[in-house]
Amino acid sequence: MHSLLLAACCLLSGNVHATSGAPLAGVHIELRGTVNAQTSSDARGDFSVEVAPGAYQLDASVRGYAPVTVAVNAAADVKVQIALEALDAPALRQIGSVTVDGRLAPIQGAIPQIQITRADMERSGDSRVVDGLQSLPGATFARPDGGASSAIAVVALRGPDPSESLVALDGQLLNDGNTGDVDLSRFPVAAFSSIDVTEGLGPEDSNGSNTFGGAIDLISLRPTRDPHYAASLSGGSFGQSEGWLNATGTQGRLGYALALDDQNEAGYVKQTVPLYARTPAGAPAPAPPAFTALGSSIAAHLGLGSLTWTFSQNADITARVFLLGDVRDQSSSVNGIDGNPTDQTFGQFIGPGNQTLAQTIRAYQVRARAPLGAGELTSDISESDNGVNLNGGVSSAPYDVTHVDRRYNGALTWQRTFAAAQYAIGGYTRYESLGFVDPTGAQPNLGQTINVLFARGGFRPTEKLRLDAGLFESRYTSFGSNLDGRFGAIYNTDPRTALRFSLGTGFRAPLLIERYRFPLDQLTQDAFGVFLGQGNANEHPEHATEYELGVSHQFSSDSTLDVSLYRTNLRNPIEVYYPLAAANAGLCAANSPANPIPGCVSYNSNDGNAVYEGAEVRFVQRFAPQHLFLTAMYGLNVAYPTSLDASFSNPTSGGNLVNNAQFLGIPQQQGSLELDWAQNGWHASTTANFRGFNNELSQTPFTIVNALVGKAIGPHVDLSLAATNVFNDAAGRFTLFGGGIPYRGIVGQDPATGGAQYGPLPTDALYVEPFGVRVILTVKH
Repeated sequence: MHSLLLAACCLLSGNVHATSGAPLAGVHIELRGTVNAQTSSDARGDFSVEVAPGAYQLDASVRGYAPVTVAVNAAADVKVQIALEALDAPALRQIGSVTVDGRLAPIQGAIPQIQITRADMERSGDSRVVDGLQSLPGATFARPDGGASSAIAVVALRGPDPSESLVALDGQLLNDGNTGDVDLSRFPVAAFSSIDVTEGLGPEDSNGSNTFGGAIDLISLRPTRDPHYAASLSGGSFGQSEGWLNATGTQGRLGYALALDDQNEAGYVKQTVPLYARTPAGAPAPAPPAFTALGSSIAAHLGLGSLTWTFSQNADITARVFLLGDVRDQSSSVNGIDGNPTDQTFGQFIGPGNQTLAQTIRAYQVRARAPLGAGELTSDISESDNGVNLNGGVSSAPYDVTHVDRRYNGALTWQRTFAAAQYAIGGYTRYESLGFVDPTGAQPNLGQTINVLFARGGFRPTEKLRLDAGLFESRYTSFGSNLDGRFGAIYNTDPRTALRFSLGTGFRAPLLIERYRFPLDQLTQDAFGVFLGQGNANEHPEHATEYELGVSHQFSSDSTLDVSLYRTNLRNPIEVYYPLAAANAGLCAANSPANPIPGCVSYNSNDGNAVYEGAEVRFVQRFAPQHLFLTAMYGLNVAYPTSLDASFSNPTSGGNLVNNAQFLGIPQQQGSLELDWAQNGWHASTTANFRGFNNELSQTPFTIVNALVGKAIGPHVDLSLAATNVFNDAAGRFTLFGGGIPYRGIVGQDPATGGAQYGPLPTDALYVEPFGVRVILTVKH
């Protein structure tokens, strides 16, 4: 009798609910481990089962929701909170969440997935989404207009090109047809529930195969079962101020979510300087300077509204509106100091002068789900536009182009789920248009239609093995069709350890702007007479094959480790062709728009190959007595071109594409460390984000350290003090043109061999804001 009681000493109980908090009844709960057991949730979503001590794998599934699997350690009584995602959830990859005794447990999937929650970002004092992404081991950043907070910031996953990764809002694609990515610098944390980041090629992707870096899905504020209200005011260094308001809840069958945000910043830089045009050695003497006011002010405003009408546990309809507008003074970023020692203007301020950039993003979406036959039918209708309006000096960055990118999307998916399997078939049609203002003031309008069909699914042939696969067929009116497949396997050696493998193909479609052929009189010419920046209607997609191995292990309920190894083989990447032989021979000297010389033009084209490979490690530890958490992440990101010929890799066109050498601006090593603590109403956190050599600022390795300390005042009020860049690393006011860490590139032609001659290429040193503080008052009810 004693042995029987000992064997069943542990009560494993919990609650299953939708992400809104609404309880889910009839959820099938299956436990596999020391003993096997099954049960179901009741009308309140509650369940409980007596189990023997040991490690278990818990599966939860119910019709209309994505199933979830998690490891649970039942050394004593355990309480589990399971939030299931509806099949029409605003996610690119449907993954639920499971909390065990207040801790986010690792979910075992075919590809790496990191969820950065609203609480995570608030705990660190982040006010913008881009701040929360800084710690990711596989994320690299590009700052085409400088390092100031008012400048553009774009993100790439596992590679050098942001256009090879998807950025979405509730699964609605936001990537711009001009540059292929989206500027995230002014997206406020206050509008979102979480950021779901998935890397690599997922068999269960719902947005097609037009990516191979991964996906960043911004999950907007969603309705909750119970009413919640929150408001915050903050202010601090550089004239920063922010006010936001959130309201969520449900009245009868109607759920609602509202977010309003207003951010302003006077800016770190507000200075009048004598501004010259850059004048190299040997050129005529520089003209007298123009005294120019350089600034970095920001004004950003956001509104978000979401309504959900629930018909039943597995049928509802959601409508969401997202509006973001901002105006920024970029003059302190695009202008700077001439750091080229040979220039006549060395040490002087140079640049295009005053520049203001206005960004407007509007996104509308309607999602619905309903039972159909033995499965569920989900639908999605959406429209979005991303507009940029540039006033003032023109820089060479492709981001500084006045344009509007619009997308219209309709999608249907039918999906059926079982206790140990699921499959789906579906597709979408999308029309995209890009309107922009060219140098003459003309306004071309480009467009394409995209149709995608897919079939995807997964099943568990044995208790320890799960297999996933997907097939995607894409048709573009601009270049034709593409067929891609993906496969993934997850093997649980025990309930605490999962091994994973995935293999798949993907592509990056040519951008609309890349295929547009400009009239020659709208293009600039270099010193050799070559026209620069021409489009190419014959471009075709980049294709990639990716391989991934990974392991996740839960050492205990307080400690988890995840390791990933990946390699992406990229074929025919889109690079810039330059007519090297003709330019060096002087054949383009007389080239002109009126009398163009055939072949004397530089344009985008496919050539060579590239390799992206690396490793990612994530370790989380909770320390006794459970008030202190540590999260450490490390990324090794190796990315280099191969097989590029001399017309794509040469000193005349820049020289920074070097076969078998790391792409410029991509640090091979980066990492992050976060500590957070909470006890008796007090809370504190610190984060350190490290970038190695060859970083996006073209500086020596740097570490940005941020910190926050706060105190709860009663049950509803919190007062916090946040500090950014505590040690002033990589800080400064202006870009130093030509003053960055040199890149070993192609500087000429070896006279003896005729091959490439390598040497240091100048880069621009970018700088971020120095130490600053912000006081944050938040009220939640």
